[in-house]
Amino acid sequence: MDKNKVQNSTLMWFARITGLMISIFWMYGIIQTIIETGFKSLSTQTSTGIILFLIITTLSIGVLIAWRHPLTGGRFIIILSVLLSIFIYFSTQDNRLIPILYQGLPYFLVGLLFIQSQAVSEEDS
Repeated sequence: MDKNKVQNSTLMWFARITGLMISIFWMYGIIQTIIETGFKSLSTQTSTGIILFLIITTLSIGVLIAWRHPLTGGRFIIILSVLLSIFIYFSTQDNRLIPILYQGLPYFLVGLLFIQSQAVSEEDS
């Protein structure tokens, strides 16, 4: 295997493993909250909690899509991570940067890794 294919494979697997770990972390927290408080909490949740749940769930699905279609999934993840960061910015009153850094930025970087792994393979062609 030449250097570009090795780099492509390394970036791809790093993006897959990192995206999977981030998604498991956030989904575990969401599922644990639902189990502890029951499904009734979803009906009493504010719209902020429901929107955050939907965005995180969709981002996790995006990681699974990127597993099979890296370029499409990477773009999807980047767009949703920017939307997540904007949503966090407007939904919190103080200390906005920290939640953006630990919620939106990891997904954004994973999306960039998926896209970059495809750019490396296209340079080779």
